[in-house]
Amino acid sequence: MRNNEDRFAPTEPQIPPSSVTNMHYVAPTELVNLPSKGLFYPKNHPLYGKEYIEIKHMTTKEEDILSSTTFIQKGVVLDYLLKSIITDKSIDVKSLLPGDQNAIFVSARINAYGPEYSLNFSCGQCGKTNNLVKDLSEFSPKASLEHYTIDNGLINVNLQKSGLNVKLKQLSVKETDDMSEYIQKNEKMGLSYGSTTSLLLFIIHSINGEENKKDMNAVKIIENLPSRDVRQIKSVYIDSKPDIDFEFTFQCQHCGHKKEENLPITANFFWPDA
Repeated sequence: MRNNEDRFAPTEPQIPPSSVTNMHYVAPTELVNLPSKGLFYPKNHPLYGKEYIEIKHMTTKEEDILSSTTFIQKGVVLDYLLKSIITDKSIDVKSLLPGDQNAIFVSARINAYGPEYSLNFSCGQCGKTNNLVKDLSEFSPKASLEHYTIDNGLINVNLQKSGLNVKLKQLSVKETDDMSEYIQKNEKMGLSYGSTTSLLLFIIHSINGEENKKDMNAVKIIENLPSRDVRQIKSVYIDSKPDIDFEFTFQCQHCGHKKEENLPITANFFWPDA
């Protein structure tokens, strides 16, 4: 059941509204609830222990960023958007957790264009296209953080089968990119690891107090973890992953097929008139 207080409605405390003084427009700002509550950032990160992040409302400047052909072709348009609207310029947007980024995107989208999000969605049963209009303010943060001991951004886990103690981290956007590059690099070198081994190499910060350096010794230990422990690690990682709950009940307008789906963030999320 979603908590209505966590939905993307106006949040407390309120930020002063915009003002126009001597023809100088000051864009309003607001506080966005972070799904991570700041718990998964290290102590040296600006968002460590912070439940909110302040962003400014989108203006002409952000419209120019979103319409930049160069930024779009290079795949960095949303990075530049984040850099522009986050008020704390000491925050590296790549160091954000993906779920916290999603919260910022949803809030910015609602403030800029309203909560209605129109998209085409294909039915998995009959294959026909459905025209959907979803209310973005209905989607709230999710995470079961109360079940875990989290210290300095790390989750403490005692493995049931091996008895080992591991500390897990939630991957930032940069670390997720690094994992993809790591997999590609190893494939070129003929050292292709399976998806599970690669994931564990990146989310396990330490084993019995020894830091995971992602070397061959770490690979050997991880490849020999009992399956029960692997399932436990993956379960904890997925269950504690902070994000926006984009799940909704889809019912096909053509055949009536009903299924739980996740709302896709398509190209017209920030380009509603495209």
